[in-house]
Amino acid sequence: MSTNQSLSRGLALLDAINESAQPLGIREVARLLQISPSIAQRLANSLMEAGYLQQVPETRKYRLGYRALALGSSMVRSDTLYVTASQELGFLAEHHQLNGYLGVIQQDAVVYLHTVQSHGAIAIRAEAGQRLAPHATALGKSLLAELPSDRATAVLGPAPYPARTKQTITGARALQRELEETRRRGYSIADEENDLGVVSIGTGVRNKDGIVVAAISVAFLKAQRGPKEWPAIAEMVLSAGRRCSGALGYANDLSPPDRVHDASAGVPFKPQTH
Repeated sequence: MSTNQSLSRGLALLDAINESAQPLGIREVARLLQISPSIAQRLANSLMEAGYLQQVPETRKYRLGYRALALGSSMVRSDTLYVTASQELGFLAEHHQLNGYLGVIQQDAVVYLHTVQSHGAIAIRAEAGQRLAPHATALGKSLLAELPSDRATAVLGPAPYPARTKQTITGARALQRELEETRRRGYSIADEENDLGVVSIGTGVRNKDGIVVAAISVAFLKAQRGPKEWPAIAEMVLSAGRRCSGALGYANDLSPPDRVHDASAGVPFKPQTH
């Protein structure tokens, strides 16, 4: 196996593990890369020795190591979206005791790019790289609401969707109505749908072409901030989202793309109910 071939396979292995929701075993990696388990093992050993992979002791499966994560962190620290969102969420955390999140859709999940801990009562148990169900979170709803119909359906899969709590929207039609309302008002709400007692409010971040490429959200305890306070919190999130979009070149005084004629804009998805 040539050096170039080894490098290509090693990069493909890292991509496979990065895109997986769970750590992968050697046979799973070998099947995905269409190589023998012995070659997959040699690649994994080399990457683990260099710090790019880490083995989970309990399962002996592999996930990204500290050096791979450090490379990603170095990149995002200089990224306009990351820097701007970090500043906006940091302000909301410090001055309004709102936990903050920045995320994107990756395959069939929302992936956190950044989380900010406030001094409030909620302790963040999430970290960058963690994946979560999109239909149960404000981040996910803001992203799903702007996806093309076929892409949203592919991300969600068939209904009923998994219930995180008794409040989680699991029906396709009910979620479709929720996403339509999210598009109408410009922000999403998850009312105890991912964690009992916790409310989150989110909005999309648009690039210069007006396409939503990420979302930000905040979370707080419902017992401390009732529904009367939500509009004011939503306005703060919307303002932060507009500034993030502006940093990416989006003209905030313009309307979002025509959602009927622009295939890149969000349209009501056709739910799968089987």
